[in-house]
Amino acid sequence: MHNLRDKVVVITGAGSGIGRELALQLAAEGSRLALADINPHTLQDTVAMISGHPGQVFAEALDVAHRSAFQAFAAGVVGTFGQVDVVINNAGKTLLQQSIEKTPYEDFEKVWLVNLMGVLHGTKEFLPYLRQRPEAAIVNIASIFSTAAYPYQAPYSLSKFAVRGLTEALRQETARSKITVSVVMPGGIRTNIVNHIETDDPVARNKFAARFDRSAITDAATAARVIVQGIKRKQARILIGRDARIMDLVVRFFPDNYEKILKKLF
Repeated sequence: MHNLRDKVVVITGAGSGIGRELALQLAAEGSRLALADINPHTLQDTVAMISGHPGQVFAEALDVAHRSAFQAFAAGVVGTFGQVDVVINNAGKTLLQQSIEKTPYEDFEKVWLVNLMGVLHGTKEFLPYLRQRPEAAIVNIASIFSTAAYPYQAPYSLSKFAVRGLTEALRQETARSKITVSVVMPGGIRTNIVNHIETDDPVARNKFAARFDRSAITDAATAARVIVQGIKRKQARILIGRDARIMDLVVRFFPDNYEKILKKLF
């Protein structure tokens, strides 16, 4: 998909971070955009940022975890544009660092519903429309922690491993179609995902955010640029950041003891 001009691109989590940068860059490409975010205020900020571009924009507040809401959103997108060419399932969340033993089941479910079920909803609701296009793409944002598990972030790693599994299964099922299916595996990206953690302990969140910011070596604009290039090149796997590339190689070559190696490296 070398030319994204006039293509209808759906982006979830478009109110900040990678999602907002994708919206800005794809608007500059001339794409028509269908944007969603759980926060209506930050979503409208994104819309305001791209108001100078000629492409049409449809924007709606959406909790991707709710299937019926996602179905209504998909119907609105198709009703507005009459087609869908690219779906980028980007919305995600995480928690404060905590052991599996101490993490309540409910917290696992909260992350699972957004990070995996949100991707599943976006995939299933739009797939019939993508099949109608001469070429199309589904892009699911996972994480490098979909290949290398991260301690004290089991709900996040669990959900991202599942996103990668879903994406790779879908790729095989659509192999005879004109749909490109991509999984994105970013390393540390400077976004507000940690600052958005729901918690009664803001001090702990701020400490986690400070550690995260020190380790995140790639900015959101660069991440979005790599994703857009990956869509154009029809890449199956899109790695973002030097840290992600290193971790990917370590896991591939040392699958039995990558944990020890990564602990020394990072």
